[in-house]
This record gives sequence, structure tokens and C-alpha cells, in this order.
Amino acid sequence: MEGVIIKVISVVGKKDSGKTSLTIKIIKELKKRGFKVASIKHSHHMLEMDRKNTDTWKHKEAGSETVAGIGSRTFFNIDKDLPLERILFLIKLIDEPDFVVIEGFKNYNYSKISTSKETEDEYTLKTVNPLEIKDEEVLGLVNTIEKCSYDIIDTLYTDNCGLNDRESIGKAIISGENLNIDDIDVSLSINEKVIGLNYFVNNFMKNSVLGMLKSLKTEDYGIKAFEKIEIVIKNGNKK
Repeated sequence: MEGVIIKVISVVGKKDSGKTSLTIKIIKELKKRGFKVASIKHSHHMLEMDRKNTDTWKHKEAGSETVAGIGSRTFFNIDKDLPLERILFLIKLIDEPDFVVIEGFKNYNYSKISTSKETEDEYTLKTVNPLEIKDEEVLGLVNTIEKCSYDIIDTLYTDNCGLNDRESIGKAIISGENLNIDDIDVSLSINEKVIGLNYFVNNFMKNSVLGMLKSLKTEDYGIKAFEKIEIVIKNGNKK
């Protein structure tokens, strides 16, 4: 099993500054380069993925807190405001994209492309005008995104001397440093909080679980190889 590494880039800026058009250009260019892309849209308004009077809408109106619609596509309508890190964790777990492009979330410590000077901070890679940006500039912008974006910040570990906290590692990547980030196979969340693992703890957990699973008759379930293992532990003895 190889670790799943995603890279997160956020497009931020004032209202009506062209964030959506720039986000679309970035997604299209990443797709042209053969990357698998996921995206997140932040809104201060109520977002509705469902339409009034559809069957799934009626389920929601009847009181169902989580509604799943399954067909040629699958969607979940959850009556809950999830933190960004939780959403990133679930996207990484379910879809394993190469990049997650976020529109909004300007106050988070991820690499950013800004569409207005007012939203620049120490994580800003570049500020551009989406209405004037040329195709060749988009190419250069995505080159920078490839080099200077990183995974869920709480999962960043490296053996580089002097870098032992995730914010410093993130800022070093933004500045263009070529760091040897630990290749992690295990994604861990406790109480819906993403927990980072260094290389030693990652290997210990991975090998311990694999050792126990190999004693099970998983062939009876049609499983010939352990490609991806998902475990949820509900701890009833809370202390």
C-alpha cells in the first residue's frame, strides 16, 4: 500500500473579484495535466444541492438528517456544518484526489492564490486579476501550485532539521523549499479531528493492523489483497 498524498490550494479574494472563474481555470489546467481534482466551495449563504419536491427533498423535509441520493452520481445531504479539515479528510478517504481546489476559506493555513490585495497573507503564493490573466499566466500559476501546495496541514511531518511543527513546514513549502515529507499510509481521525502521524508511528500502526488481519479468512469475502483498509472504532468506555 502506498500513502495517499493530496495537495490543497485555496482561491481567496473579495466578493465579485473573480474567484469562481479563476478556480475553474485552475481546475481545468490541473485536469489537462492528468491530475485527479476535487473542489470545495465556501459560502456564507445556504447551499442547496437538492431541488424542491424531489423524492430526496421529501426525505429531508420528513426529518431525515442525512440523505443519500444514488444513481449515475452519488450525493450526501447532511444537516451539519463540517470543519474544513474534516471535509478534506473525508474527500481524501473517499476519492483520493491529487489536488483539492478550494474557493474561499481565507483564514486557513493553506497555500493561496488571491484575487484581491486585501486577502493576501503569509500563505499567499500570488495575487492575480482573473479578468485579465492570460493562458500562459495560468500555466505558470499552476506550475507554482504544483510545487508550493501541500496536504492537510496537521499531517505534515519531515525529517528536515529545524522543522518540527506543521505551520513551519507549510511555510517552507510555500517559499519553494524541496522538503522530504514523510510518506504516510495511515489516515487517522479521532473525534472527527485529523491526527498527524510521523513515519515511525505510521509504520507501527500499519504493520500491527496488517499482522492481525492476515490471520483472518478474508478470502471468504472475495478479498485477495489488502489494497485499502478502513477501520472505525467506537469507544464506549469514554474517559
